[in-house]
Amino acid sequence: MSKGKAKVNYLGRAGVVMPQTVPTWEFIYETSLTKSPKYNVGDRVVLPDGRELVYAKSSGICSPAVGVSFVYTGVQAIQPAYAAAAIGDREVTVTGTTHDAIAKDALRGGYFVSWPAADKDQFRGVIGNDASVEDGNIKVYLDGPLTEALTAASTNCELYENPYGSLIGSPSGGGSSVLAKAGVPAVYVSAANMYFWVQRHGMSWVAPQSDMIENKIGGYFRHDGSVQADQLFTDLEAGNDTTQYAGHRVIGNYAGNGPLFYLQG
Repeated sequence: MSKGKAKVNYLGRAGVVMPQTVPTWEFIYETSLTKSPKYNVGDRVVLPDGRELVYAKSSGICSPAVGVSFVYTGVQAIQPAYAAAAIGDREVTVTGTTHDAIAKDALRGGYFVSWPAADKDQFRGVIGNDASVEDGNIKVYLDGPLTEALTAASTNCELYENPYGSLIGSPSGGGSSVLAKAGVPAVYVSAANMYFWVQRHGMSWVAPQSDMIENKIGGYFRHDGSVQADQLFTDLEAGNDTTQYAGHRVIGNYAGNGPLFYLQG
């Protein structure tokens, strides 16, 4: 496997297997303070019924009844490249200004964007990085070559960490309508710095608001990770509503059995 590239496992896909080799996926219901040697944050598994989950790390308690939020805000806001980079290069150095110290490969699974010229934006995945001191320049390794050159001190760039490296839930009804939701945890996560699987697609159950009834099928995340149907975008309830579509109910509703919900993250 190439350095740092994310892994995707399609569990139980068609093929000739013996009973002893049939895949199992009990591991998606496990949490640990120790990262699995088999997976990196951002790796993805897809179950035979279409459920899709991403390996993640918590920054606080996460409940399997509600959507959890992305916490990171980006490593380095727009700054020029520190050093020139040619077409075909896979290594770039971004000028650092205001960031914490960064450990080697801590940005693996993150993203890099640059604007070398009008209409020639470049977006790449980050597969590794050199260690950087606080506010120091940041050298990153990309998942593909540059197709436009970067000019030192003039080509603007931005850098993002792996968004799945810091997810938090909404215990006791708290939460934020500002933070986007990553999906629904597969299991309860009791503390920060725990590795777990978060579901972003497929059949699930998400705590519904009382308006998830009758012909109101589509659901939107609220600040606390629950879902609601009514979205009057011109009159959002301050601090509670978002415009992030979560998916739709499949069976039942708030007033009856369910609902069984189909996530579309």
